[in-house]
Amino acid sequence: MSIAEVATSVRSRTEAEEKLIAAAADMLGEVGPRAMTVRRVAERAGVNHGLVHHYFGGKDGLAEAAMLHLVQQHANGVRAQSQGNPIPAPLALNNEPRYLRAVVRSVLDDEMKLATMELTAGVSVPRGALLHVTQMKHLDEPDVETKALAAMGMALEMGWAALEPFIFSVADIGIDQQELVREIVREMRNSWIKDFMS
Repeated sequence: MSIAEVATSVRSRTEAEEKLIAAAADMLGEVGPRAMTVRRVAERAGVNHGLVHHYFGGKDGLAEAAMLHLVQQHANGVRAQSQGNPIPAPLALNNEPRYLRAVVRSVLDDEMKLATMELTAGVSVPRGALLHVTQMKHLDEPDVETKALAAMGMALEMGWAALEPFIFSVADIGIDQQELVREIVREMRNSWIKDFMS
């Protein structure tokens, strides 16, 4: 095989892998890992379904690669949005619906290995915030109160991002008030952290 043929083969493989990962990432959030099939992912990616087994060893390997892709995108996006601060900007998950849907679907399907992929990858935004607050409080490890703050922050972020249209509807928040309400929620979240740290 010539150098040009090898380069074309490597490029084709990379393109096929990227297409499969992107399609699987979408499907993790749309149907969840249990309902996601190799054939449907391959159809969406526009490649032969045999490539899933060839490149990823099967559905589980592809799902893990897709979730890892989403986790890394999420971590990079949150880091950029919070300008390097280990505590993410409030309501940062609103900008990450693809990641959020994949995590929620994985939890609902009891696929905790996928849902917690950020821990395996070592890029967990909430875990980083928890450790940062622990250091700021001069603790060797997080105490229960610090863990509770982290859990409350995660619940607020994930719940808000997942349910914002429902929250606005039930709380009778019109389109003209939505950004103001978001800003109040951001300020409240920041205030809780400041109060906790003092």
